[in-house]
Amino acid sequence: MKKLNLLLALVFMISLSSDLFSQSIRKEKRKLWASDMNYEVAVVGIGADGTKLLKVWAYEKKIELAKIEAKKNAVAACLFKGAAGSRDKNVKPILPDSRTADAHEAYFDEFFATGGQYLQYVGITNDATGKDIVKQTGGLWKGGYKVGVVVSVNYDMLRKEMERQGIVKKLGDVLGNAKKPTIMVVPADNWCVQNKFTTTFDDQGTKRILPDYKKAMQQSSDILLVIGKLNTLMADRGFPAKNLETEMKNLESENAEMNMMTSKESGSEIAESPIDILKRTAKADIIIQLNWTVNTQGPKRSITFNLQGLDAYTGKQIAGAQGTGEPSFTAETALLLEEAVLAHLDNFNSQLMEHFTDIAANGREIKVNIKVWSSSDVDLEEEYDYDGEEDELSTIIENWMSENAYQGKFNLSDGSATFMKLEQVRIPLYYDYKGKQRANDAKRFVDDLRKFLKGEPFNITSKTYLRGLGEAWLILGEK
Repeated sequence: MKKLNLLLALVFMISLSSDLFSQSIRKEKRKLWASDMNYEVAVVGIGADGTKLLKVWAYEKKIELAKIEAKKNAVAACLFKGAAGSRDKNVKPILPDSRTADAHEAYFDEFFATGGQYLQYVGITNDATGKDIVKQTGGLWKGGYKVGVVVSVNYDMLRKEMERQGIVKKLGDVLGNAKKPTIMVVPADNWCVQNKFTTTFDDQGTKRILPDYKKAMQQSSDILLVIGKLNTLMADRGFPAKNLETEMKNLESENAEMNMMTSKESGSEIAESPIDILKRTAKADIIIQLNWTVNTQGPKRSITFNLQGLDAYTGKQIAGAQGTGEPSFTAETALLLEEAVLAHLDNFNSQLMEHFTDIAANGREIKVNIKVWSSSDVDLEEEYDYDGEEDELSTIIENWMSENAYQGKFNLSDGSATFMKLEQVRIPLYYDYKGKQRANDAKRFVDDLRKFLKGEPFNITSKTYLRGLGEAWLILGEK
């Protein structure tokens, strides 16, 4: 009898230990959504409607339970882990920092509970059969199953839900009340040259070949469709887009062309290219240059593309994406390009967001050029007694920059008696106007310098000129 009781007690202890171990596995599994230890995932496809198709493997004692677990794993991958696939298909995690998930643990416990909110963002696109169901003969899941299921996840809606919950920041939240960044998609110079959409510009005696956007839009149906599609894709992801065709029409209606830009007194002129005029007029924060080629393999066609995101204030590249889409027998160019770009668009937009986050933390970067009209009776070597010290005008301007640039950040890259070239000038996002904050820009910043030099003891008349969106000139001596 004693032996029987001992045996029963031993069985009970083993059962209890097994149950506690299983609970531990489930608890650890729930905490390891972002690891490789509890599921495998790969990208199968990228949908035009903001969905991601993921092949997910899950482990459970029963096949049906594994299918349910696969749904959770698919959403967890989009949130915490990300995924990669063939032909550069990638899904970036919405919450790449695990500390963010830890800070909202109670929310995610409820979100991923049985029958929880996660189900609103998924749908199984196949029913696992055959080789996608693997009986486990050893390990932690001995007697259970490893099941692979293709799951569609509405990635864009999932991100919007995380934004609504305040778990991730919206673009607007990153920049606060500052002017929200806008983009404009344009065909790359190389594409225009290859397709003979160019014009010649006389830049002070030097002939320059520049893209002719108007000609491209009038003669190429592909460029209209492609730009329209990219504008929609970017706007859907929180980046408002300006339409190139509309901006070109607005530019044509402008009365003040650059050949009319002269000083009021001497008639001195400033040269500016048509592209600079477009950037200044459209005032898009980001210029996205798009280049693509159509590859032909027998009856199939595919697209190889290159996207470059350029900060219109500085001309620096801040984002990029390149790739080749899947071959197709029948797809039109715009659709081929859409399918190719979609696989890279989340990463491209993440790079844009990182740039805007830097702007919020360190201010916008602009260029400031100080020039002198040829008719001016003052130059930058003129000395003035200001603030108890006698300095050249160039030194006084440097001191003003130190006091007014955001965190005093700027770089004097070149200078002489007639010009100063100031780069990497960081300006505050805001300025105060009657007790209220307004979005700052290059012209506003340089206008403050103009007003400073207009006062005592300088009494210098000068003209502020905005060249492009992020470059402002201050021309001394006349209006």
